[in-house]
Formats: sequence, structure tokens, C-alpha cells
Amino acid sequence: MSNEAIIFKQVSKTFPKAGKPSVNETSLNIPQGSFVTILGASGCGKTTLLKMVNRIIEPTAGTISIFGKDIRSMPVTELRQSIGYVIQQVGLFPHLTIEQNIATVPDILGWERKKTAERIDYLMDLVHLPENYKKLYPRQLSGGQQQRVGIARAMAGDPAILLMDEPFGAIDAITRTKLQDDFKQIQRELGKTVLFVTHDVEEAMKLGDRMIVMNEGTIQQYDTPLAIMSNPSNSFVSRLIQADDLFQQLHLIRAEERMIALTDEAVADDIPRVKASESLKSVLQTLLQQNAPYVVVENDKQELIGRLTLQQLKLQNGR
Repeated sequence: MSNEAIIFKQVSKTFPKAGKPSVNETSLNIPQGSFVTILGASGCGKTTLLKMVNRIIEPTAGTISIFGKDIRSMPVTELRQSIGYVIQQVGLFPHLTIEQNIATVPDILGWERKKTAERIDYLMDLVHLPENYKKLYPRQLSGGQQQRVGIARAMAGDPAILLMDEPFGAIDAITRTKLQDDFKQIQRELGKTVLFVTHDVEEAMKLGDRMIVMNEGTIQQYDTPLAIMSNPSNSFVSRLIQADDLFQQLHLIRAEERMIALTDEAVADDIPRVKASESLKSVLQTLLQQNAPYVVVENDKQELIGRLTLQQLKLQNGR
């Protein structure tokens, strides 16, 4: 199997009566297991690009393949059942309970009842929903909880690819941050390939291993968030992502990437600790808030593995 999950070859989409293509001659490789965010202003073609993968929108020209297979060679129902899809409005069935909503695709695929029940329990735990929510209806849940159900339902058939169209756009800031953190962790654990549309620069950079920047139907740049921030391809990209925002750059670098390895010296109890996965922006906040000379970095096992000083953060600013 190819390590490319999705390949676009010279793909275009022109809608009837449109003066120009919504997506114009786009070629793109999405590696298996990657989290790719698609960023751009309204009308830039990002949602059209996404919806062509599961043929909600049919390309005007070019080919799209998933794991080496042309999507046009697959029955459209089979294609959509093999790809998870999450939208901003969630789209849960209001007359079905939470467990019935999650079971939608397994039921269509004819799974045995026991297998489906086990899958529901696994997914509700994965997206941090209590077991006693299974018998509730969508209207009894908050917007953030409904979106967690939407994510669980999209993953119920165990698809290798997830398409997400501004899934957190209508949720309050605090809930949104928590959903972002939880879903990024889920993606890392399960290794799903994710295409994630957003118009929020910070969200695109926080979530994506790689990021697509689009404008007027054309990809302006496709690279890691840090590479795009450090070296934007043109003035449009630079303006959109605010490439001169030093705090945004710190947000893209993890503590473990820039720490100094800790020797055997003792660490005072009042020295703050940060996780290895925390951003340098978070480290800077901790240093300033606690007026500490440095922070120590710990791994997932709470073992101390390094340290970072304010002077080190200053040295990270060079491009």
C-alpha cells in the first residue's frame, strides 16, 4: 500500500455559471497518518477541495485517489462509508439516541450487535463522553458534547481518512480549545489521516502537522506550520498568517525541541514544571507569571528530562 493516503492530480472544479474555477489544477499528496489543515478566507476553495474527496462535489477535471485507488472507480456509497465526515453543524439525527447516532455506519455495514456495542463504548470513552449519555438525545447535550458525538460517529466504521469541515467553528472558545486538544491526541493515538478545513489561523497551526494555504482556488503554500511561518511563499501567505508574529512562532515549537538536557543536579521544589509537548509560548507564560529563573521539562512519565530559561527563548527567535 502506498504511504500516500490521498493524491490529487491536476484537479479542478468549475461550478455552472461561475466565472473562474473554485479549485484550479491542483496537485497534492497527503501522506498516510498526517493531520493536514486547509486554511484560507471564505470562497478560496478549501471546502470544495475537501468535498471532492468523498464526491459530495464531483471534480470537473483531474483525478483523486485514496490509497492508490481512483475514487471514481468506487461506488459512491461505498466510498463515503469508508471515509469519516464531520461538519460544523454536527448533523446528528435528532430522533435517534447518542448510541444510535454513533451506530449509523456500523448498522449500514451489517456489523454484529455485540461488535457495534463494543465500538460505541470504545468511542464514547475516546471522545470523553460518560457512558450514561448513550440513551440521551442530541437536544439534551451541549454543542461541544454534540460535536464529540459527531466525531465518534465519523470514526465508528474505523475509516482511515477523516474529512472535517470547520467542525469547531460554532463552539465557544473554552470548549473549542479542549476539543482541539482532545482531538489532536486522538489523531496521534490512532494515526488517522485528517483533512481539516478552517479559516482560523491559530487553529490551523495548532492542529496541523502540515498546512495548506489557499487563495482563489489555488494552493499558495503546503508545508509544516513552522516552515510556512518562518518562510512564507508570498505576500498573501505572509499577511494571512501574520508571519511577523513572534508569539505565533513560539506557539509552534515544543519545549522538548529546544530544552537543554537536565543533568543530575537537584531541582528546587519551587521551580515550575512544564510538559515536553507544551509550546514555547506556554513556557514563556509560565516563566513570566511565576517569575522563575527557568522551568524544568518533564515527560509523560513525569520524569525530569530538561530545562528552559528565558535567555534560551530569546535565542530561538532567529530564522
